[in-house]
Amino acid sequence: MNVIFISASLVPVFAFGENDIFQQAENPKGSSLRQLQDKLKSFLGFSLPFFRGRGMFQYNYGLLPYRKPITVIIGKPIDVEKISEPTEEDIKTLHQKYIDSLTALFEEHKEKYAPGSKLLLS
Repeated sequence: MNVIFISASLVPVFAFGENDIFQQAENPKGSSLRQLQDKLKSFLGFSLPFFRGRGMFQYNYGLLPYRKPITVIIGKPIDVEKISEPTEEDIKTLHQKYIDSLTALFEEHKEKYAPGSKLLLS
């Protein structure tokens, strides 16, 4: 049996405007909503966001996204060398290249598509 390995490139992609298509409910620490989210997170393993958008026939409340532009910027592909057994260090190095490329993409285009915004990476 012959095994064929196909290599691929990582392509950094950043979308400006995604955060504007829904409004998230305010949930400061100590609020009832935050306490509910924390309980759900401990039970489910993830936190459910509480958000709202627009309705189908009215614009004030619903689950459809608001009509806001989303601009997608595609960066230069990052060539990935095939390593049959990558080490943790190989993975971390490639991940850091991707994060650096994504950050550079944001910094290059932020003033045009999201003036005054900051990139928050955790």
